[in-house]
Amino acid sequence: MGLFDKLSRSLPLARRQAPEPVPAASDPEAVLAPVTGHVVALDAVSDPAFAQGMLGSGLGIRAQEDVAFSPVSGTVVADVKTKHALLIKAENGAEVLLHVGLDSVRLRGAGFRTFVRKGDRVSAGEPVMSFDRALMAERGLDDTVLVTVTNTDAFSAVTPVPGSDAEVSAGAELLRCER
Repeated sequence: MGLFDKLSRSLPLARRQAPEPVPAASDPEAVLAPVTGHVVALDAVSDPAFAQGMLGSGLGIRAQEDVAFSPVSGTVVADVKTKHALLIKAENGAEVLLHVGLDSVRLRGAGFRTFVRKGDRVSAGEPVMSFDRALMAERGLDDTVLVTVTNTDAFSAVTPVPGSDAEVSAGAELLRCER
């Protein structure tokens, strides 16, 4: 076993096995879809905090895959012990919440793996976490991935790009933040 083998074994498993990034636009006003799936309006999700806009403007996506990619380029400013959510401060100042699942905190981190942590710089389209949709279904949890801009008042408008009931690909424009 060589030095590089020893070093790679000392890295956290999540850091060693991150998937490849998805192609992502470099538009600083865009918040991108973190997953591929079916778009749902926030007011249609069963969590009242999201549905009433208390966590900002945004959209939900019923994911087709188990990996979430960064919706913006910026810095991870908050992560949670249960690994189901990240807050990323984008280069344009938008504070973007990426939240996987409704009531997913009940899993206490089971089925989640993060590829980044607080303080890390991320690029739009970079993988930031994986999650076990089958485990969520088994536990009766909704695996909708939510993306909101928590500081919407810092912008003149935060507008959804696709309408609800649309299909979206990871890395495609989901929201626009206009000053």
